[in-house]
Amino acid sequence: MSCDRVIQSGEDPAEFAASLEAGETGCLEDDEVHSSTETITLSEPGVMLTSAPGERATLQGQFRIEHTADGASVENLILDGRNPGDDLGPLIYADDVLLRGNEISNDNTAICVHLASYPGEEAPRGVVIEDNEIHDCGRLPATNHDHGIYVADAVGTVIRGNVIYENADRGVQLYPDADETLVIGNVIVDNGQGVIFGGDDDDSSDDNLVTGNVIANSLLRYNVSSNWQGPTGHGNIARGNCVWTESDEYPGTPEGSGIEEMTGAEAFDNVVAEPEFDDGYVLESDGECAEVLSAKVEAAG
Repeated sequence: MSCDRVIQSGEDPAEFAASLEAGETGCLEDDEVHSSTETITLSEPGVMLTSAPGERATLQGQFRIEHTADGASVENLILDGRNPGDDLGPLIYADDVLLRGNEISNDNTAICVHLASYPGEEAPRGVVIEDNEIHDCGRLPATNHDHGIYVADAVGTVIRGNVIYENADRGVQLYPDADETLVIGNVIVDNGQGVIFGGDDDDSSDDNLVTGNVIANSLLRYNVSSNWQGPTGHGNIARGNCVWTESDEYPGTPEGSGIEEMTGAEAFDNVVAEPEFDDGYVLESDGECAEVLSAKVEAAG
């Protein structure tokens, strides 16, 4: 990877991001925290924002990828979403966006990753969110509104290989119109809740697959659940996951799974086992949950 442009010391990252032209790679160095009180926005197609080679830079502020930035990518950054307005982000409006290898948090102030349709535009398609660490998102005490990844309106999203932990509400929320999402190979633990399939008065989330994940230790409600305020969703499946809870209030079916008896979604062939970690949220390689996760990821190619 080569850098077309490197941010200068003291340069406002919002101005730097806005100046990137289609297809350019903009690099941030790790000699300072690159912070802006203005919204940091990618607007051109195919741009990449990343750390300089061999470095790991911090970008602080509200961040969004506009609907005009199809194919944009954001990689290998520490994305600190704290901002003066406590606005959510990264906010993704564009198709084929890649969000990979980042650490994403906001010190419990708002939703972190959010996919939605820009007013008057089609829902974003083909977004890939992979190999990120997403944690400490959302207001505390929990409001039931703030999540690690919130797929509100999107088609064909892939959420793969992330570690999603200690977020106020859901680790992954598919609501109200998330369709054909693949959630695979993630560790989703110690959140307020795990994963939800849902819909509002007008729309439902349909044909979503949650498989090969570790979903455990949800602190407030279920590991896997559904909620439909209007039309009931269809084609939603949670299978082949490793699930675990010690909650007496939300033990789930089967006992200890933390899986709600759902409408609009099916859950089957899930393994109830307590995840074992070596360090932080790294699974022990010989544990049952690690075997479930690796087997499903390999099968998916």
